[in-house]
Amino acid sequence: MRGRGLCAQVSRTLGWVLGVLVLSGALCAGTRDPAPASSSGAVAGLSPDRALALGERMYRQGLLPSGAPLGTQVSEGVPVPGSTFTCLSCHLRSGVGSIEGGVVTLPANAARLFQPRYWKLPNLSPEARKDILAITPEARPAYTDATLARVLRTGVDPTGHELHPAMPRFQLSDPNMAILIHYLRSLSATVSPGVDATTIRFATVVTEEVSLEDERAMLVPMNNYLARHNRYSDGFDNRMYQSAGGSEMNGSYRKLALSVWRLKGAPETWGRQLEAYLAEEPVFALLGGISYGDWRPIHTFCETHRLPCLLPITDLPVLSNTDWYTLYFSKGFYQEGQAAARYLASLPPGGRVLQITQEGPAGQALAAGFRETWRELGRRGLKEVRLGQGETQVSGARLHALLRKERPAALLLWTGPGSFAALGELAESARHPEQVFLSSRLLGPTVSELPEGARAFTRITYPYRDPKHEPEVSKYAATLMAGLTPRNPESRIATRVYSMIQVLRQGLAEMYLNFYRDNLLDRIGMQAEQALPDYLRLSFGPGQRYAAKGCYIMQLSPGPDPQLLRRSEWIIHPESLRP
Repeated sequence: MRGRGLCAQVSRTLGWVLGVLVLSGALCAGTRDPAPASSSGAVAGLSPDRALALGERMYRQGLLPSGAPLGTQVSEGVPVPGSTFTCLSCHLRSGVGSIEGGVVTLPANAARLFQPRYWKLPNLSPEARKDILAITPEARPAYTDATLARVLRTGVDPTGHELHPAMPRFQLSDPNMAILIHYLRSLSATVSPGVDATTIRFATVVTEEVSLEDERAMLVPMNNYLARHNRYSDGFDNRMYQSAGGSEMNGSYRKLALSVWRLKGAPETWGRQLEAYLAEEPVFALLGGISYGDWRPIHTFCETHRLPCLLPITDLPVLSNTDWYTLYFSKGFYQEGQAAARYLASLPPGGRVLQITQEGPAGQALAAGFRETWRELGRRGLKEVRLGQGETQVSGARLHALLRKERPAALLLWTGPGSFAALGELAESARHPEQVFLSSRLLGPTVSELPEGARAFTRITYPYRDPKHEPEVSKYAATLMAGLTPRNPESRIATRVYSMIQVLRQGLAEMYLNFYRDNLLDRIGMQAEQALPDYLRLSFGPGQRYAAKGCYIMQLSPGPDPQLLRRSEWIIHPESLRP
């Protein structure tokens, strides 16, 4: 995964040459703005909860309580709107900071700002320093409200050191400064639930319709990883966490524990069941999870409780540009529809498209992905037909009638394998669309049963690695498959869990003893790209929620043992595609 932090982009754009910032990058700046007078028991005349919400908005969005953008000045008075380069851009959501493009942004969260900072072992808590008798000089004393306000306004820290000119200087009004400091005093102030001195506790979710085979495919590699971690991760000779964070945590790293939360009944009851599980056993995050249905109830629960959920096994993720706490492998069926639209972008203007969709969430997601992307591309001429309830195939007679009426250049057939007979009949006709699209995820292994006569004009959306190259990468997942017999590679459950574990493993190693839920997601967002099974590229980046952003367009070869042949690149760009 490749992090592309905004702070690094800013540094390149403005030519910042920074070493280590004592406070760092872009703690929010702003102009003076009217605010209510302070009152006893309040923050700037506001209730503590209201002040917290406004401070969070200042930190994350760069907006003053009035709604006006913060005004900042960097590098010899260059004005920059605070909403362009927010505190979050460099310090990240957790406030723990980052290292990006050679720029070091130190923590701005409560547990670090309001404790002394040390040159050596800076991530140890004061208690831990006492336990190991770490007697080293302070780099700076703990900030107070007064010294923090001073450094924000003047760039001078408590030791009298002046920060680099790139650090914004600004004059917040006293009430607005109080609101921001109130928020910083709450930001990652205490370790998140699910972590104690010895253990990090996780859970995973299984809904009741999931088969025992698929449940085992998820749980076996998870439990194998936890057993290996708990046996080998402690001690300086371990090989699991070879990183700056991992080496610092050696000897004090926590064991990992996993609970299985089983959800039963209607999806509208899942939230209450999850509430009960979390109340009984607080956990740090959800790992994976599996359901054949819509993930939305679980997604909503995680957003409500600010509980990370890492890479669940679902083809029906929630699509959102703002939600934060669930990381998905991809946009699922929707992404295949997107790929088909981008591939067909080279159709001549006026070329009509007919989209036939089976009822149900999978068909609806495929159709929505195509429709919305087609509109974004400024294209028209889309005719949509939705099959009736329970229908997963279209008859030859009905298909011929629709084609005679619409005369499309391309046909999107988001249905099950029952429509293969109609495609076989279509192949014998002189009048068939130039291209027909099917979904490999919807068809599964039955895709190879497509009639040979229809293969020449049929394209298949394929969101995974090229099958020719997949074995050489997927073999590494075998290290966590002990006890998983029989194994069904077609489901891709075990290999996806392996990928989730690699993302988790690196995220844990880079947390630097800062056990905050948001910090885990921040660290994942900064990870370098990894070569993992199933997907050609898994790449998040700060704030991104969907790791695999591409999809191949494939075609079946002729003959009794058909192979999938690539007809596009992985990342779907309209200008690089050739139908």
